[in-house]
Amino acid sequence: MLSPLTVNTVRIPNKTLLVLTLSLLIAAAPGVMATSVIEKTAATPLAESSPIGWDAYYAISKSLHEKDEAVIAAELTKLNKKTAELPAATKEFGFEINQPIEWFASAEGKRVMDIILSFQTPSGGWSKRTDMAKALRQPGQAFGTEEDYVPTFDNGATSTQLLLLAKAHKATGDTRYADAFARGLALVLTAQYPNGGWPQSFPLRGSYHDHITYNDALMRDLMLVLNNVAHAKNEFTFVSKAQQQAARNSLARALDCVIKTQVVVDGKLTVWGAQHDAKTLQPAKARAYEMISLTSSESVWMLDFLMDLDNPSEVIVKSVHAAASWYERSKITGKTWVRGAVSLDDDKNAPPLWARFYEIGTNKPVFGDRDDSIHYAIGEVSEERRLGYAWYTTAPNKVLEKYARWAKSHPLK
Repeated sequence: MLSPLTVNTVRIPNKTLLVLTLSLLIAAAPGVMATSVIEKTAATPLAESSPIGWDAYYAISKSLHEKDEAVIAAELTKLNKKTAELPAATKEFGFEINQPIEWFASAEGKRVMDIILSFQTPSGGWSKRTDMAKALRQPGQAFGTEEDYVPTFDNGATSTQLLLLAKAHKATGDTRYADAFARGLALVLTAQYPNGGWPQSFPLRGSYHDHITYNDALMRDLMLVLNNVAHAKNEFTFVSKAQQQAARNSLARALDCVIKTQVVVDGKLTVWGAQHDAKTLQPAKARAYEMISLTSSESVWMLDFLMDLDNPSEVIVKSVHAAASWYERSKITGKTWVRGAVSLDDDKNAPPLWARFYEIGTNKPVFGDRDDSIHYAIGEVSEERRLGYAWYTTAPNKVLEKYARWAKSHPLK
């Protein structure tokens, strides 16, 4: 029998633990693997592909949010304080995350991992832009620096911590890391929408945070974790058979969602939006300058992931070829762009580049600003947004080189 977990000196009630545990067991149940049908595109809402319905999903989200809030409220009451102090902020997590396995067994590695453990929310995730190398979270302190992103999958949060925990466990054998990993994995499984996608943050926070999110490689990052768990290789050999099966089924549903959100224009598959509506699956708007569109930056990471799949189905193969074809049609040659510039510069030796966003239908590069305005020329965007946002990218070049090799062994049928 499972016993209640102790996190940050506050015991998680059995009811919450049961929710997390059931999410793992439900995902591992047989017969839930969705069947991808390429004709069902973003124009066609998905049927339920999960044993849990939307009402139950929203209820779990609400319950976990209340539990997270209750933990901090109890700590503040005990300290006779009204407001939680914020931890130190940083752009990412405050330390270099790409460490050799030996680092995790070092004094410094263990110190950092203790801090990471202390910032795991009662619901099982982590925040972004929170320094997890400076000091342990203290009672009465918030779990993150931004209210709308605690916990979140945005900017690599939670997926990064899960990968670090797996390495730390391999290096040390410390069961605390395996326990924290199990809770984080359970949150990922619980957060997955009935149709297979993931919101930006979970428990849900409303607004564009609830969209199925490809932005900043969020979907790709979570699918990478699931793929690692499903195969249980290298630093993931410690996962249980139930966790493996749960990851397989969750990944299958995620892939189904990826296929069904790939945008079709004039009968042709293209790529994906930066975010998609959780119910209709249509490309959706996020911040004022992130309009409904096709995105080259975010789609490239999904294309890269799909090419790494073992024995991809015909549907996946078709998806990859279609996305690569869109990149070829949409590339800009002989031009270069420096962030902040009002136009592209001529450079016959420059590698191909792509606008970050393309208008659906015309496939014209499109740009937005903080006032919700949409423009077809980068020079019409305010200087603040030209300097503060990556409007062009060359990242697809490397992935298209990989595609050229991949396509030889995965021809269209």
